[in-house]
Amino acid sequence: MSDQSKRILSRLTLKIFAVNGVALVVLAFGLIYLGQYENNLIKTELKTLERQARIYAGAIAEAAQVQGPMLRRGERGARILMLDRLARYPARKMIRRLGQTTTSRIRLYDFDGTLMGDSDWLSGPVSVIEMGPGSSKQGFLDQPVEASLDFILDLLPSSLQLQDYPSDNKTTLTGFVYPDVQRALDGELSSSEWCKPMDRPGPKDIILSAAVPVKNMDRVMGVVYLTRDGNQIEQTIRQMQRDVVFLFFIALGVTGILSLYLSGAIARPLKKLSKAAEDVQRNFGRGADIPNLSKRQDEIGDLSLSLRAMTDALAQRLDSIEAFAADVAHELKNPLTSLRSAVETVSIVKNEDDRNRLMQVILHDVDRLDRLITDISKSSRLDAEISREEMDVFCMRGMIADICDYYGAKYNLPENDSICIRGVDTRMGQVFDNLLSNAKSFSNDVSLMVEKQGAHWHITIDDNGPGIPNNKLETIFDRFYTERPDSEGFGNNSGLGLAICKQIIDAHDGQIFAENRYDDQGQKIGARFTIILKSV
Repeated sequence: MSDQSKRILSRLTLKIFAVNGVALVVLAFGLIYLGQYENNLIKTELKTLERQARIYAGAIAEAAQVQGPMLRRGERGARILMLDRLARYPARKMIRRLGQTTTSRIRLYDFDGTLMGDSDWLSGPVSVIEMGPGSSKQGFLDQPVEASLDFILDLLPSSLQLQDYPSDNKTTLTGFVYPDVQRALDGELSSSEWCKPMDRPGPKDIILSAAVPVKNMDRVMGVVYLTRDGNQIEQTIRQMQRDVVFLFFIALGVTGILSLYLSGAIARPLKKLSKAAEDVQRNFGRGADIPNLSKRQDEIGDLSLSLRAMTDALAQRLDSIEAFAADVAHELKNPLTSLRSAVETVSIVKNEDDRNRLMQVILHDVDRLDRLITDISKSSRLDAEISREEMDVFCMRGMIADICDYYGAKYNLPENDSICIRGVDTRMGQVFDNLLSNAKSFSNDVSLMVEKQGAHWHITIDDNGPGIPNNKLETIFDRFYTERPDSEGFGNNSGLGLAICKQIIDAHDGQIFAENRYDDQGQKIGARFTIILKSV
């Protein structure tokens, strides 16, 4: 038994799983593209937060701008100037009103970075995750399936590489701890995405921030600093990731079931056929039962039929070879026995005439052995030689006419039709030569006629000899069977001529059979051999 038949999973089964798994790999890579989608969502939210901060900065600049003294330090020392600045009370009032209309946390910083107002302090926390204790995101959901999906997703590396949000608390009154505020105090609009530091594994909470300078002309009077949690983004991406993973496992289950089905429908019957072929090899073509899968009506069913036909043909060929070997041994034994007897006798015979007759017997037996061995060799090589020879379309008209002229036989050929078949012309010439030679040995009056019946050529060879015994009409095509006229000496024919004719005709997918001819009174008047070949 081959190593392949010992495997639990055949190579073909593994290939089926591998090919079907390609689509799952593509689906799994979808999780990577979700990271790009998450980045795009964050950028969109930052744009929205920037626009919101601009609007708030403009509103605060209009409502809370007053003129008052400001301490300005220079090279010549400090001096007090009357400049436009933000009034604390109107600014705080504006922040409180704006904080009631948004989920973002609004902080206002003076031109020197001092905190002037915080919507969390003035109106109470609305939705702030970076300042509140804990996190609104649960580590595991209540439902077992979603909890399992979240557990798997938490094991995957995050595609977002965010910096931790700057640490702050209720007592932090300066905006210089925030990079966005620092850049806004320099007159630049700035926005960033952060993550809140967390002790638990898995994705971290996202924080979005935007800082816009509050200006009077080109002078910065303060900074509006907006922060917002990214819970909506996280929930959207998380749900999409759950869907992808859930679909992945569904597809994995379906793929596994389909792969097992294909394995059963393809790999398993092929494995049975392979094992049956090994049994044929071990048993030399006998005793092995090839599974009949013809009911499948597919390529594997066709393969099983082909293997069964091949096994049957092999068994028939082996039976034929064994029968041929037995016949050869029997045919060779007769002349060898005669030869041995003659050789043993010649040494003790004193009479010269008797010795000469024994020498003639010895020479006759040697010639008979030589003829038998030659014909046996030709017959044994015939099938192999025909299988190697390429069959072409050729016309038999000229060949038949030449052979008939050689043997002095009358022939009747169609006038307008070319007698074309697909085959080997030399082999077909051998057939007609053997048949006409056989017919001439029984009768001098031999005729050949060719006629077309449908899609086949019917070729008949008639003689006026004694005919064939009715119980031997099929036997005469067996190897070494001879039924010769009395005028021929014993042993001058090997009995392989008609057998060779049948071999050649069978190789051309034709038919050959013999029958007797009768007159009107029912008297036997000769023999007839008929050949049927397909026309092209």
